Amino acid sequence: MDQFSQDYARLMLTVNRHTDGFVDAYYGPPDIQAAVEAADLPPLEAVQEELESLRANIPADDPQRKAYLDAMVTAAQTALRLEDASLSYLDEARLLFDLEPALVDDDRLLAARRSLDDALPGSGSLAERMTAYRRHYEIPADRLGHVVELALAECRRRTAELVDLVPGEGFQHALVKDQHWGAYNWYQGNAQSLIEFNTDIPMEATALLDFCAHEGYPGHHTENMLREQRYLKQGHIEGAFVLLLSPGAVIAEGIATTAREIIFPDESHEAWYEEVLFPELGIEPHPLEMRRVIRKAEHELRYVAGNAALRYHTGQADEAQTLDYLKTMESLDEDRAAKMFEFISHPLGRTYIFTYTAGYDLIAAAAEGGDKRPVFMRLLNNLVLPRDLAS
Repeated sequence: MDQFSQDYARLMLTVNRHTDGFVDAYYGPPDIQAAVEAADLPPLEAVQEELESLRANIPADDPQRKAYLDAMVTAAQTALRLEDASLSYLDEARLLFDLEPALVDDDRLLAARRSLDDALPGSGSLAERMTAYRRHYEIPADRLGHVVELALAECRRRTAELVDLVPGEGFQHALVKDQHWGAYNWYQGNAQSLIEFNTDIPMEATALLDFCAHEGYPGHHTENMLREQRYLKQGHIEGAFVLLLSPGAVIAEGIATTAREIIFPDESHEAWYEEVLFPELGIEPHPLEMRRVIRKAEHELRYVAGNAALRYHTGQADEAQTLDYLKTMESLDEDRAAKMFEFISHPLGRTYIFTYTAGYDLIAAAAEGGDKRPVFMRLLNNLVLPRDLAS
C-alpha cells in the first residue's frame, strides 16, 4: 500500500474510535486496524489536522476518484463534530451526505393520507384502521426466521440472474431487540453478511420482500460484496470501507430502497406474496387493488420522518409535537411513532433519515423512460457521489 492508502485507512478507523459507527464495514489490511485499536486515542484537533493533510495528498490522476475521496474526508471531519454546537443540523446533512434537506409540502402528504382513508377497510379513525390493517399482516415472531429464509432465497435467485455473485458468498440472519433501526446488514468481509431483524416492532408480510431485497439481494449485501471484489482487484483503499456517515450512504440506500423493484419488476412481488408467503402464514389477503393503493400512499408518506426530523432538530417542534406529527401524518401507533422518533433523534440517524428518500429519488430522476435498471447497475458497480447522479 502507498502512504496515502495507509494514512486514509488509519484515519478513517481513528475517526470511528471517536464516533462509533462511522465505519460500517472495513475489510482492508487487518494490521492497520489492529494498530489503530492498540494505539492511544489522539485528540480530536490532531485528527482534524491529519485529515486536512490527507486531503492535500489525495491522488490527482483521476478527477472522479479525487472528488470522491475529498467528500469522504469532509464526511470524516464532520463526523468528528457531531457534538459541536456550532455545527447546524442542515450543515451536518450537507457535509456528511452531500444533501440539502428540505421540507416536503404537507399538502402532498395529506393527499396520501386521504388515499389511505378512502382505501382502508373497516370503521373507526384512520389511525385505528391503519393499525388493524398492519396487524392483519404481522408475521408471528416464531415464524419470522423461516419466512425470512424463504424471501432471501427468492431474492438471491433473482439477483443471480442480474449479476455474477461471488462464489461462496452468503449470510447469516438473526432476530434482535432494543435497536433504533428495523433491520441492519453488518457486512463481515469475504462476501459474508450478518443480517439482523429488529423484533421490537412486528414485521409485516407485505414488507418482507422489501426488507430482504434491501438488506440482502440485490441491496446492501450485494453492493458490499461487489465493492469488496473491486477493492481486491484495484487496490483503491476507499473500496475497503463502508462509511455509514458519508455520501456513499445516499447511494447505498438508493440501491437498497430500489432493490425490490429491480428483481420484481412490474409489481411481480405481489404474485410471490399470494402464491408463497400468504399461504405459508395462513393470511387471507385484502384485494390486490386495495393493497396497491395503500402501498402507493405509504410510499408517499415515507417523507414524513424526514419532515419530523427537520422540524425537531431546527427547533420548529418539540418532542411531543414531533411524536404527534408522526402519529397523525403517518397514522402510526404509539410504539411505531416512538421507534421512529428514537431513530431520528439518534446521533447516527438524525440526518441519515434523508438518505432513504434522497437515494431513491435520485435513481428515479436519473432513470431514462422510467427504467431504473441501467442506473441501478451503474451504482452497483461504481463508487459514485450523489452530486454525480444528480447531474
